[in-house]
Formats: sequence, structure tokens, C-alpha cells
Amino acid sequence: MDELIYGHNTEKNIVAVQQIDESRVKLYFREGNLVREEIRNFYPFFFISDKSYLEGFRKNFWLKKLKGNNFYQYVCAFNDLTDMWNAVRVILRNYSARHMVKVETYADAEIIYLRPDPVHQFLLQTGITLFKGMEFNDIYRIQLDIETYTRHRFSNPERIEDRIVLIALSDNRGWKHIIDGRRKNEKQMLSELVEIIQKKDPDVIEGHNILNFDLPYLIKRAELNEVELSLGRDKSKPKVATITYDKETVFTGIEIYGRHIIDTLILVQLYDFVKRELESYSLKYVSRYFGISSANRIFIPGERVSWYWENEPETLIKYAIQDAEETRKLSELLTPPYFYLTQMLPFSFWQVIKSGSSSKIESMLVRAYLRQRHSLPKPDVGFQTTGGYTDIFYTGIFENVVHADIESLYPSIMINFKVAPKKDELGVFLKMLEGLTKMRIEAKHKMKTAETPKEKAKYDAIQSSFKILINSFYGYLGYSRAIFNDYESADKVTSIGQDILKHLIAEIKKRGGKVIEADTDGIYFLPPEEYSTEVKSPDFVKQVSSILPEGINLVYNGFYKKMLSYKKKNYALLDKDGNIEIKGASLISRGMEPFARKYIAQCIRYLLNGEIEKIHELYKSLFKAISERKIDIFELAKTETLREKPERYIEMVKLGRRNKSAGYELAISRGKNYRPGDKITYYITGSTPDVKSFENCKLVEEWNPFRRDENVAYYLSKLNEYSRRFEIFFKPDDFKKIFSLNDGINFDNVEIITRKLKEEIS
Repeated sequence: MDELIYGHNTEKNIVAVQQIDESRVKLYFREGNLVREEIRNFYPFFFISDKSYLEGFRKNFWLKKLKGNNFYQYVCAFNDLTDMWNAVRVILRNYSARHMVKVETYADAEIIYLRPDPVHQFLLQTGITLFKGMEFNDIYRIQLDIETYTRHRFSNPERIEDRIVLIALSDNRGWKHIIDGRRKNEKQMLSELVEIIQKKDPDVIEGHNILNFDLPYLIKRAELNEVELSLGRDKSKPKVATITYDKETVFTGIEIYGRHIIDTLILVQLYDFVKRELESYSLKYVSRYFGISSANRIFIPGERVSWYWENEPETLIKYAIQDAEETRKLSELLTPPYFYLTQMLPFSFWQVIKSGSSSKIESMLVRAYLRQRHSLPKPDVGFQTTGGYTDIFYTGIFENVVHADIESLYPSIMINFKVAPKKDELGVFLKMLEGLTKMRIEAKHKMKTAETPKEKAKYDAIQSSFKILINSFYGYLGYSRAIFNDYESADKVTSIGQDILKHLIAEIKKRGGKVIEADTDGIYFLPPEEYSTEVKSPDFVKQVSSILPEGINLVYNGFYKKMLSYKKKNYALLDKDGNIEIKGASLISRGMEPFARKYIAQCIRYLLNGEIEKIHELYKSLFKAISERKIDIFELAKTETLREKPERYIEMVKLGRRNKSAGYELAISRGKNYRPGDKITYYITGSTPDVKSFENCKLVEEWNPFRRDENVAYYLSKLNEYSRRFEIFFKPDDFKKIFSLNDGINFDNVEIITRKLKEEIS
């Protein structure tokens, strides 16, 4: 076991670490179906640059002078948390006096390096990590979904007459259960839930939007029914922890003692942060997207739940169980990489999921330095001057396109050119990166040779966890708050990356290829004619790769029947099976209306297939549907997610720090109890195309199909605006013909224009 990556403690089967008091934690070990407990002491600590700032602190503490020449020369440890925080107050008082400035928090005093979470401190000290020696299915997981009843449009847990009518439960052992509100009142239902959780003793409780809906609803209803919602392993109630930033609540966390809460909605958002493919984060949509939705899936809109409870309760019960089971399947797809990351990092399971990439890398570095009693550096002040390379050489439609990329470009550069933070006096940064890279290669090999789907999925999750960390090392170098940051090294990595990509582009051209576009994610190009097949093109990639430095590898990543090239990092790909992949917000973004996303996607499909007349017919039919008000209102409506409280929005608008928004204006004018995370779906009213959306908007539920008032001129203007995305592919006269309302046009002579934007690098 590599202790730089996994920590220096080898204890296995630890499923949770929980703070007991100011100097002790409790460890939970899973042994089959049983869980045992063990209490350990821990010693709160921080790093400090100068011990003289502790003058005047009278309690006992340990002060250790650290090796090396970095900024934080001492580590201070204490008997308990109270002593530690009292010491911090003394330091801040001394610092303020010496520097003639009022400093009220340790985060504003660079002389202290402190990570306040007691469990994180304990894991850093001991080298312990959770789940060592375990596989994902070894932990016991329960999924939870609730259905609520209301006579209003939205159910409100604070409204006495609203209530929970169903609690659906399932687990990763095949068990499922319904707590049925027809047979029990709400108080009895909540008591049964507590009894089940205590008896089954799960390590993890999962739900889709469980942090913002299910658990807050359960907590409030338990209060109203005077039920002790004792879900913790110590029989405590869930603890609500509010996190604020700049005086604004940004996240309300919920902790259940000794158990982990996994919100699959957050996992979906993290997935889409990279993929940028999802149109919705709802459980129903993502289940279809990932192919885990059952053939007999029941779909019930949120506003119809109460109707089904009154009229078809059995259907609602099936729906709720399917929700719980889909949550389990979704978790089994998205959670395993984070499970294996938790085996490496000094964080709880949920902290691993929600912590940033730089926090992950820094926690491993600090653990290694603490282990060797070595001083820590402070962040450098500055910024990067060199960015990643992105270029486009041609726009148009191209056939037989090859995609190749440099495998882990920046990590490979760092390893092979020995690029690391100058402040890393122990040299552990590159050792970690090299170790992770080696282990990922081994895991990928095991994945390819796996004999069962279960084994393949396991090694895929493991290699994905390594990939998450590996890809974080470069970003850490340029992060302003990272204590080991190094802007010069970050610039060196990007500069070498630029040189390598430009060298590859020149080599492809030299060998008879034609590069369409290139960036750090890969190169799209036309190979020479003799290699322009799916069978032959990998050979050409190998030839080009041979000119790269040792340790830097160009890998074949796919062959496409056609490619639409639009702008830098904006393109569409058509594979041999007719599937289309669209990349780039300049083509399609989630901020568009549904009709626009579908329209642009269909136009791209017709373009790639050379079906120009169909684009014309599609434009005419959509123009007519909007003009005659025959289009579904949901196709015209936009959905806006509230990121902050309406009161905060009002304040920011007054200060001129943000523009007015239709979603927020509707939330405020309707006077409902909207919270961050709520979605507002609205459409635009009025009669002219240049209306201000925030002054001419209505909630989609207020739309009257018998008195339609959507702004036809506005939406026709939007249709023409979206159509202009395709102007670059046609001659001006041809573009006007295609996107017109004329009938009987002959499109036989219309050509798709290929434009050369610049010379490829030679």
C-alpha cells in the first residue's frame, strides 16, 4: 500500500468516524452484518509560522519545531478543542496588536494554517481513511423516498394540513418496504422509519434531492408530530448545519450521526459539470439517460401526487418504490469512484464528494508533511500568464474525421518533464502523481481483462477515482489559495502543452492530414486518403505519435462519419451508427428554450446528412406553430434555478452587482416561500420582439390555453436568431432561401460552405 496515497494507517473496514466530544472520536467498523464501535483520543492542532504569537496563552499544549524552510515552522497540538480555539484567540489578539490591524478570524491571518473539522484533523493525524479493505457493495446502503400530500400546488412541511403519505425504502441487499399512510398516521409512520433505520443500521442513506427535500421535510414533520427522529447511530436526531458565505446561506447540510448521506442529485450535477449533456437533473430524466429506468416505469408529475393518493394509491405506491430503486441504481453508477477516493483521502464520504479538487490534493500533501513533521509553505501571490491551447482552422462539414488526444496531457508533462511546486521540499507531489498514474494503468488493464460485468465495473470505478485525482494536480498549481501553488510551474506545463500540440498539428499536416480543430482535449483531423477508414486511421495516429517525447502518448479516440465544425470547441459529430454528439454552448446551451434546443439539434442532423430541404421545412413548420399559437407552451418556457434567496437578489440588484432576472422577479411578485434551489418556469408575454423579459414574464402554470398570451413576435425573433447560427455554412442567398417561408424552392444547387480560417501550423 502506498502510504502517500492511502495514508500510513492500514486499519480496515472503518465505515465512519464521528466526533464524540472535544477530544475523542468514535470509529465504526463493519464486520459482515455487524457493526462494532471503538473510541479514540485525538489532539486538535494547527500550524503556525512564529511561536511568539502564542505569548500569553497559559494552558498546556505541545509545540513542535518542524523540519525544512517553509513558512509554517511549527505545529501546535492541544488537549481539546476549547484549548485550541482559546489559543487561536490569543494569536489573533497578538497579531492585531503587532500589525495594527483588527483581525477577527483565523482565515484572515496568514500566520495560521488551520483546518477546523475535528474528524478531518483526526484522519490527518492518524493516516486513517474510511473503507480500506472494502468494496463498494460491502457497505450497507438504504435508499429513501417520500411522497407528500397537499391541497395546494406545492407541499409545505410547515403547513399543518399537509403530510407525508408514503415512505419508500430499499437497500443494496434486495430488500424493499413501504410505510403506508393509509394504515398509519404520520406520527406512526415516522416512528416506524426510526425503528427500521435503528434495526437495519445502514452505513449510508441515499436519496435524490434528499438534502433539500426528503430530510428537511421529515425533520419538520417530526417536530410537528413530537416524534424523536432518532436516525443516528447514537440515536440522535439529524443535525442541520448551515454554511454561509458573504453573509448568505449557500448550503444547508444535514448530518446523521455515524452514517453518511448521499444525495444522488448532487452526483448528477457533478457528472454534468464535466459532460454538459443533461437537459434535466430529475430522477426520471437521468434514469432514462443512463438506461436504468424499468420498462414498466410509472411517471407521475409532482403536482399530481395528491390526486393519485386520493384516487389511485396503489399506482402511487409502485411509483414511490420505483423512485427508491432507481436511486439505488443511480448511486451504483455514480458513487463508486467517490467510494474509492474515500479510501485515499482524510475526509468523510460526503466531504470527498463535495470538496474541491484542490482540497483533495492539499489534504494528501498536508498528511504527508505532518507525518514527517515537516514545515508547510504558504500560498504564492500572483497569477498564471499562459493558458491552454485552443485553435480552429476550418468551419464546415467534413467526412471521415479522426479524433486523437494526448493521454492525460498535463499530468504526463508534469511527470516526464519533472514539473512540481518548488516549495515541495519533500518531493511528494510528483511521487503521488506517479503512483496514482501507475495504479490507474494497472486498474485499466484489469478492467479490460475482467471476466464479469461486476468485476469490470469495479475496476472502472477504481481507475475513475485515480483519474479524478490525477487531473487535479495541474489545477492545484495555479490555485490562488493552495499552499503549494506555483504559477511559474503551472505556466511551464501549459507552455510545454502548447508546444506539443502545435508540433502534432504540424506533423499531421506534413504527413498529408488536415487538422480541423485542436485543444487540450484532443485533435480532430482528416487523415491522408490512404488512412481515411476506421480500420486504417489508428495506424496513422501511431505514426504521428512516434515523434512525441518519451512518456507522452497520442492515442486514437474515435472515427466519425461526419463532423460539423462551427467555432472553437463548438462542433457536432456523427458516428457510423447515426448517433450525433453536440459540443459547445455556442451551438446549444441549457439556457435556451426547449423548442430552440430541439430545433438546432434537428438542423444539425439534417446538415450532417445533407438534407437541406428538411431544414427549410422544419423552419417553416416551427414558424407557423409559433405564429398560430399552436406550439406547446412548455416548448417556449425557460426554467431558472434560484441560486440565492430573493432578499439577497434584491440587495445585489440595488448595489448594481447583478442584472434583473425574470425568475427572481416572478418569485418576488408571487410572494411564495421560494428558497435557493427552487426552479421557476416561465414564458414571455407582450407584443414586440424587444421586450425586457423580467418585465414581461409569467409563470407557466398561469398560462391559459383558452387565452394564449405568449409573445409571438418575441419567439419568432428568437427562432430567427437561432437560425443565424447556420449562416456560416451557406452563401448569403442560399441562407435566405433555406430560412424563409417560400414554397416550391429547389435546393439541388445549394452547397454547404467549407471555410478556411487560418493556415495550419507548419
